[in-house]
Amino acid sequence: MSRIKRVDKFVVEREKETTLHLKPGVFPLGRQSEWSAQNRTLTFALHPLTTEVAVSVAGKLSRENISKDIKVYAPDERVYFCKTVGVPDGRLPFVNDTHAVFLAMQSIMGQEAEEVGVEGLLRLSALYREAMLRQVRMLQDVEQQQKESDFVETEVEIFQSMHAIWHLLEIIYLTTNLPGLNTSVVPYYMEWLNFNFPAPLAEDGQRIADSARDADALNNNAELWPYLKKLAIRGHMTTLANMLEQVAPAQDLSSSSARWARELARVSREMPLGTNDETTGSFNARWRRWSNETHDISTAIGSVISEENDDPQLSSLFRIAEILRGEVDVISEEGELWQDVLGAILLYSEPTAQADRLPTLAQVVLEQFQTDEFTQVDRALVALLNHDLAEFLVYSNQIDNWLSAHTSDIMDHLGILEEWRSVFAMEPRAHYLHLLGEKYLSHQDLWHVGLDYFGQSKSPMGLSLVEETIIRMPLESDKRAQKILDICAKYRLTTAVDRIHRQLGRQKWQRGRLGAAIAHFAQVGDRNAIGQICDQLWTEYLKSGNLTYGPIIDGIMASGRIRHDRLQFLTQYRDFHESYKAGDFTAAGRLLLAILVDETAPSHAIPDLLVDAIPLLEGDGLVFSADDTFELMRCAEALTQSPIVKKSIDSVADPMLPWSEDSPATTRQDELGIFNVACARNLARSFVVL
Repeated sequence: MSRIKRVDKFVVEREKETTLHLKPGVFPLGRQSEWSAQNRTLTFALHPLTTEVAVSVAGKLSRENISKDIKVYAPDERVYFCKTVGVPDGRLPFVNDTHAVFLAMQSIMGQEAEEVGVEGLLRLSALYREAMLRQVRMLQDVEQQQKESDFVETEVEIFQSMHAIWHLLEIIYLTTNLPGLNTSVVPYYMEWLNFNFPAPLAEDGQRIADSARDADALNNNAELWPYLKKLAIRGHMTTLANMLEQVAPAQDLSSSSARWARELARVSREMPLGTNDETTGSFNARWRRWSNETHDISTAIGSVISEENDDPQLSSLFRIAEILRGEVDVISEEGELWQDVLGAILLYSEPTAQADRLPTLAQVVLEQFQTDEFTQVDRALVALLNHDLAEFLVYSNQIDNWLSAHTSDIMDHLGILEEWRSVFAMEPRAHYLHLLGEKYLSHQDLWHVGLDYFGQSKSPMGLSLVEETIIRMPLESDKRAQKILDICAKYRLTTAVDRIHRQLGRQKWQRGRLGAAIAHFAQVGDRNAIGQICDQLWTEYLKSGNLTYGPIIDGIMASGRIRHDRLQFLTQYRDFHESYKAGDFTAAGRLLLAILVDETAPSHAIPDLLVDAIPLLEGDGLVFSADDTFELMRCAEALTQSPIVKKSIDSVADPMLPWSEDSPATTRQDELGIFNVACARNLARSFVVL
């Protein structure tokens, strides 16, 4: 059951009541009353972004307030995780195919709209129709395999209806507006009618023909004459002429009936058809001659009927002749669908009618039918014929959100929605694209498609929906996170990019993936977080004595996009460590001095660097010159004069402050003394060398 909530005159949304089915159920089948009497009810918890819901049993009253006689069942502790199906999985290929066409249309019309024109839109429209037809064929194959599948049958009806509506929209606003073509809507309407509402079926005609051994048997077939009238209504003139010629020689057919059957077969074959090369005046002249001839034949048959009123075949021939001459009353009586009647009137009364003539003719036809019994599809088609686009979109949305979203999009590109914008409470294209996007957003495989429908609405609300949704999406994997970042880049959502990179950086940091964390923080310029991670790497080195961060730093610096003094310090120190380990003390000394002089190292690391200089100062070879030694002494002096260092020396030791008492061998004060002695000795040696 569905309720309709009217927002504005032509903006209608449906609230659907969804029935929840659980197997096994939360309580025994048929025992609802007993279950309710035992103080039990259902509780629901809805997921904020998807259509998932957690269902569980709970007591109406707390345990303290219920009688001890009321039982508590084990199933009451069970939680059911359910999901309402907004988009069936069988639609996924269709959604993905049409989403690609939708994006292509936005791209082309955004850059080359004038060059694309109606012809380009027609080609894109054909791609939409092909996707619908593929979906219908796929569903029909499934329907044959799964007998009595109501859901599949409903899906087939929906897609066939959507194709019929889209096809008619294409004819009225695209096909008949192509430059250089016959702008008459009639041949295209008849093509639409026979394709989307196939009647009479060719199989029926073949069965009738195969069942007859000769003309007499054909004439005696009760299905023949009703079938011939259907052929006339639908304009299948060649088939009509062939079957009339086959039945004409029948022995039990009166001479009058045989004669007029041959005459009607002849005029059916001679019915004029317009071409692009022929002028309208030339075609109208040929049509008038043919129409006058059918009128004469109809009049002649009518006069014969008055004399031979007991001839049923002659009466059927008269009805066929009346149809061919465009008699509205007879066409209305013989047409099964209002679409049939409109087609026959167009074909036999106004063969050169253009699309702007359709509202008047549709009104004439609809007076013959009970419009109260029309389906939503009928109402959408009628609104389209009447060029009432606002009402058309309302009914299209009630058929399927996909239809209203994409028809409003192509109408907007055609520029035919402008005069209707004031009718809607909000911009119609954006409104229907948002509805479709919201529907897709709840599907685990279509969330990015839903975001595209939000973003491509080109409205401030659409971009806000993208941003508000995307920053709340769980970053379950690197692949999903990258796809989310790609969408942010596509729509230039800088704030969302910043938040997502920071969130990813924190996740990687917590999981110990420090290189990936630094890369994410670098994307948003979070120098503070990068510095903290670098300090963590340095602290881990001091605790373990193993320099293990090399691969992390190499991977980060290889990108060439990250510039941070802490990263530079770690890189230089790693190079110093490798040179020292390889015995290249001169290179190691240059690197260590560069770190201290360039001041890339954090203050808490300088004491350890000065300690690292002691073996080089005391080594057999002269690594540091006198000037180098003075630089080392200057760094040590500047460090000891720092207020934070003085505090660390004079107060309780803090392992995170330089010169604290956290040394494994001696105190920092002792190390300072050793460093000063080593510098003095190195100066003496350097002077002797000089």
